[in-house]
Amino acid sequence: MTNAGSAGFAGAAEGIKAVAAQTQWVNQQVGSGMLALDPDAAEKAAKHCEDEIRELQQLVRRSDQITRLTGLGEYPDGRDLTQRFVDKATTSESGAVDLIRQMQDELQKMADAYRAAAKDYRAIDEQHAQDIQRGM
Repeated sequence: MTNAGSAGFAGAAEGIKAVAAQTQWVNQQVGSGMLALDPDAAEKAAKHCEDEIRELQQLVRRSDQITRLTGLGEYPDGRDLTQRFVDKATTSESGAVDLIRQMQDELQKMADAYRAAAKDYRAIDEQHAQDIQRGM
C-alpha cells in the first residue's frame, strides 16, 4: 500500500508548514519589536483561529466513521480498499486525522502569537503615555 502522505495529503502537510512559517514570522517580528497589533484586531484574529480549531475538531469527531467503513464487500479487493481508506484517515503523521490535529496546533500557536503582538502594542502604548507625562 502507498503512504497516505504521498497519496494525496502532501498538499495539506505543505499548508501546515506554511502556517507554521507565518506563525514563526509573526513571533520573530513581535520578539524584535517590529510588530505590535491593535488589541481588538489581534483578539479578533485569535478568535478566528480558535473558531477554525473548533471546526477542525468537528472533522476529527466525524473521522471515526471512516475507520468503520462498510459496504465495499468481503472480497479481497473490497477489504484492501477499506483498509486503504482507514489508513488514509489514521496513519500517524500523514493520515487525515493527524494532519487535522497538526493544523489545530498551528492555529493555536498563531492565536497565541496574535495575542502576544497585542501585549506588545499595550506595552508600547503605556510607554508612550509615560513618556508624554514626563515631558519627553
